[in-house]
Amino acid sequence: MKRREKGFTLLEALIGVAIMAIVVVAVAMTITTLLLNEGQAAGQNTALPQVQNAGYWISRDVQMARNVTPSAPNGFPLSLDIPRDDNPDNDYTIDYLFDGGKLKRQVYDSLGTLISETFIAEYIDTSNTTFSALDADAGLYKLTVRASRDETGATRSYEISQRLSSSS
Repeated sequence: MKRREKGFTLLEALIGVAIMAIVVVAVAMTITTLLLNEGQAAGQNTALPQVQNAGYWISRDVQMARNVTPSAPNGFPLSLDIPRDDNPDNDYTIDYLFDGGKLKRQVYDSLGTLISETFIAEYIDTSNTTFSALDADAGLYKLTVRASRDETGATRSYEISQRLSSSS
């Protein structure tokens, strides 16, 4: 009388191991992709608000400026004359300049005394952040801001027009 053997055959065991290997590889690839994308998303989530903040402040000040004076070659430091009244001698001056990878906003009164200094944005890629005149006579300018963190970044371009003409 033959006894029935209990257990798996060699073929069944090999098929089971192959299926398990496919599942493990798929899970490992999914986890790796999630971890890499999370790091990129964190860098993007840090850089984008910095770019938007720089765009907001510079756009706001250029729109109010009586005179806009970008510097060569990338437009920074950027100097803006903001009117307090009809007399240009009473204008405030706002300078935007880089301090390492940070964008700094300095406000001076009509006598040239520093009133305030604020860091507007961090992680700025200074070699890819530019301010240039599209049509200086019409008061039309272009600002391109790039910020990056952890090898990911964000770039935005803004077209800005002055509300006041330079001849006011």
